[in-house]
Amino acid sequence: MTGPGRRTAALTLTAAEAADLAGLLTTLDEFLRSSPDITAGLAVFLENRGSRFPGFDACNLIDELSFTALGRCRLAGSSDADPDQETR
Repeated sequence: MTGPGRRTAALTLTAAEAADLAGLLTTLDEFLRSSPDITAGLAVFLENRGSRFPGFDACNLIDELSFTALGRCRLAGSSDADPDQETR
């Protein structure tokens, strides 16, 4: 998982691209929250990758995705200008 201190590069998206990304992140968030079995499967996946606390890490990853999706939805929704306008 990444932390705020590790994010140094910037990515520029058009408003349409930001809206598409927000939609994708929202779909993934809804899927990951759809069943405890999904969270358990994610925990197993993280454990196989070496996580020391896979259940905790799975919940944190889902929450991080949720907050990222919310932020991207707000950015995409706040742009009522030209769909090719760039957002950061």
